[in-house]
Amino acid sequence: MGGRSALLNNALQRKNTHHRLRKYRAGVDNAGDVIPPQAMKRRLEISSAAMNASSTSVVLWDLLPQELQDKVLANLSLQELFKVRSVCKSFNQAIRRETFRHARRDAFKAASSSSTHHSRTTQIHVSEGSFGPLVFFANAALGKWEWSGYDMELQQWRKLPTLSNSCLHLPPPDRRSLKNFFIAGGDGLLCMNVANPLDSPNFEKLIVCNPLTQSTLELPPLHFRRHPVLIHIMVNHATNSFMILVAGSSSIGSQHLCRKTEVYDSLTSSWEVVSDLPGPDFGLNEYQVGVNANGIIYCVALVSDEAAVTVPADNHAATSHDTSTSNITTAAHCCKGLLAYNVKEKSWSSNSSWILPRLHPDATFATTQLLECNGSIYLFSEQELSSCKDVHFCIAQLEYGSNWMVVVDEKRNGYSRGLLVYPEYVCLAHDDHKLCVFNAVEHSVVVYDIHANTRLSLPSPSFSHKGAGFSKFHTLNPLGFVFRPSFHTAI
Repeated sequence: MGGRSALLNNALQRKNTHHRLRKYRAGVDNAGDVIPPQAMKRRLEISSAAMNASSTSVVLWDLLPQELQDKVLANLSLQELFKVRSVCKSFNQAIRRETFRHARRDAFKAASSSSTHHSRTTQIHVSEGSFGPLVFFANAALGKWEWSGYDMELQQWRKLPTLSNSCLHLPPPDRRSLKNFFIAGGDGLLCMNVANPLDSPNFEKLIVCNPLTQSTLELPPLHFRRHPVLIHIMVNHATNSFMILVAGSSSIGSQHLCRKTEVYDSLTSSWEVVSDLPGPDFGLNEYQVGVNANGIIYCVALVSDEAAVTVPADNHAATSHDTSTSNITTAAHCCKGLLAYNVKEKSWSSNSSWILPRLHPDATFATTQLLECNGSIYLFSEQELSSCKDVHFCIAQLEYGSNWMVVVDEKRNGYSRGLLVYPEYVCLAHDDHKLCVFNAVEHSVVVYDIHANTRLSLPSPSFSHKGAGFSKFHTLNPLGFVFRPSFHTAI
């Protein structure tokens, strides 16, 4: 896409000039040194003249026809749009218009038609890029959220649109705990459970937002109020709609809710209760977003092994909400495996061949995480060997939908029990058959090429939030998804 207009250049300069003027009037320069009186007078004259010129540019911008404004903005890069949005209210409103989104789509179509990379044409219509890993920061005192992500195309860390905009209506982070929120992402949307378990142990508050369009929606209450363990976003670009799948419960004393599954449909603006989770009570006990492969959503849970026994449902404490089948599997005869939700049939299933692979019979899973890459399902896990207390990274691929094949097995150094407090390591798809392992504490990044059997370290981020009163915001779930910003995913 082409360059930007002189009007926009002047408008961007206006914001920087205004910032300098405030400093000069305080009698200090950018380094914080005192400015001599004569020098300060001259700087104020120059900066005031620049302010007047750029203010005139903003007035001229408002005189342009809306169609021309849309075309000019539609040809800016994503980072330039971030800057323009913060200049003035007029630019911010223009970027939020429906006509701008149509112009943006037309600009991408024109760019893709002249590009030789035809394989990316479908994605370029709906996405502004691919960002991951993701790191969230919070300033509890100021009630601000910020985040950054690794730009896979430009191969550098970049700040993403602020989550502190008043349009998003997100609650400020709780200074008592910075690891209580559940954040899922998909196709340009974020879905967050922002209810603090410290204040609302049994009631969720689910919010869907598009950080680019600065639009947000608080979803209606679930039929069965609780804090879900699984949140998954599905976007249908053909119908310009989305669905949210939630399942399980982490709420105290919610045994009768731990199997519940509900689906929100933006076309009906309502929740639908679908089939219950199979397996034992609280079998779905790890916060996760799941993966979608050909209309089937997979997640990690306790499932029956081949030697599992069942006990009559009458032997369980029944409740008025209990809709379980005639037999219930006990957790003592289960192991970790996959559950699959069929979106079309609205039902769950499991398979004995989906039991998660262990490196050794005495190995225990410290963390598990599913991800999808190029249509294949991978499992990233940290496994502790009881015999020697060693901890191993393991990446396994689900072959032909039935058998696991271990493709990466590395011994981990510096094992710490801290990984059980919040997701310390995150794995996500990076490129064609390349998986990225990100240390959310040390910020080290390693990319594994599954086909070439190689590994490559990426540059560690240097965040501007550091030292500005911001703390890293650790989510309950691993941020194992790639965020693809989009102006076209509507709420």
